[in-house]
Amino acid sequence: MQTEINAWSRKAGGMALALGLALMGIQEARAQVAVVARDPNNPYQKNKFGHVHRIFLNSKEFGSHDQSFLQGSLKRYAVKYGFQLDISSDLAYITETSLGLSGADTSNPVNVAVFNDGDGDVLQNATSLAAMRKFVEVKGRGLYQIHAAAAYIPCPTSGVENLTDANCKWLARVLVRQYLNHNPDPNYVRIYADSVRTGEIPPHATAASGGNTAAGWDHGKRVPEFKSIFDSLPSNNGVVGGAEPMVWDSLGDEWYNYRGYVRTQGAQTLDGVAFGPVIALFSEDESAPYTATSYRMGDRVQAWARHVGVGLTAYNNMGHGNLYVRTRKVHGATVNDSIVEKINWRMIRYLARDFVGCMTPGDANYNPEASVTKINEMDNPNPCVGGTAIVIKNGGAHEGVQVTGHNIHIALPEKGEYQILVVDALGKQYYNNFVIGGANKSVDIARLSKGQYYVHTYSPTNARNVTGVRLD
Repeated sequence: MQTEINAWSRKAGGMALALGLALMGIQEARAQVAVVARDPNNPYQKNKFGHVHRIFLNSKEFGSHDQSFLQGSLKRYAVKYGFQLDISSDLAYITETSLGLSGADTSNPVNVAVFNDGDGDVLQNATSLAAMRKFVEVKGRGLYQIHAAAAYIPCPTSGVENLTDANCKWLARVLVRQYLNHNPDPNYVRIYADSVRTGEIPPHATAASGGNTAAGWDHGKRVPEFKSIFDSLPSNNGVVGGAEPMVWDSLGDEWYNYRGYVRTQGAQTLDGVAFGPVIALFSEDESAPYTATSYRMGDRVQAWARHVGVGLTAYNNMGHGNLYVRTRKVHGATVNDSIVEKINWRMIRYLARDFVGCMTPGDANYNPEASVTKINEMDNPNPCVGGTAIVIKNGGAHEGVQVTGHNIHIALPEKGEYQILVVDALGKQYYNNFVIGGANKSVDIARLSKGQYYVHTYSPTNARNVTGVRLD
């Protein structure tokens, strides 16, 4: 990557460079642009458990990475899910006001900040650094860093970062480990959803520089906090061993080696702020038969997360090229690299705390995607309000919910949009949709099996009821 930067510098002639800097100055003078406005009528935005309402994408970079790939991906998701997307490359743009921590925008704050391919410290401005630290450490918001965001940030090193050194920048401490080198792009590898438990050696790890060290704590989908990131992710139709869940074979990107092992970094207190242990999320299986023989680490984590203060942070190496829409043929099989876009959206939702809340199916505040009730003191320690649901048996009815045989009939008398959720006693969803109500409108959920179900009805006037249904 450093070679790419040097080559870029050499290519730029004097006049072209001057023109480029002038155009950059014009763009930065405009500061941030709201590229996509929030759509309050979008179903995701209406979901009481959806917390991604505004994302800030910092597109400043000091190298030569193409910013358009992730920008295009986030624009598509902003339209699909109705959140506001702001983009800026101005180093001085990040302030408490622009993040919605103070001033007029406190009613529309940024939920997640995304730093894309920075190739350096994009928080060189002291005001911006202070604002981002407050955003994460004090206000408990989310910071997501992509690919070359983990490169060339000052932090003393002799092969590994010395995070306790006073000269180590804040972003380097958040990241834990930075870029060391990489194979030519694209390099096709096998990526798996990490599930290493305490005391286990990562699968296929080798002794190279300590890569076969047993884990000191649980990682990946073994940690309830991160479970919803992995739920129902599709395969990329891998070509080695077939389409295997939670394994993405022959995934092509510019995969990094890092300055030291990621998984081994435990909790720290730096400048009075608690930094949690690193949780590996997605890792590279170097035993794949097509893995390049150079630049092996023995245990190479490619996406991870870490608590910082009361905030949440995550890094994902996937994102150098146009993985977000790419499909290709490998030995006659179609490989879908666009899985990266889906992973990013799950990571962003985690950072916004979509997956935290009430986990009791019969409760009025039940969040069907919650994997934990609480992450830290920023979360409600008692997200469930309690109370006993009225149980309706065959032939009975209550507040517009009627049971006949193994069918549930739900009346929708109010004009406007309802959200209807039907789950069983374990929280499995059988129906979760937005539907239009009005005179004689209704929804039928038919042919259900025996057991206990809960019907959640969120009406256009925000009235709701939680009704237990017993199908014998």
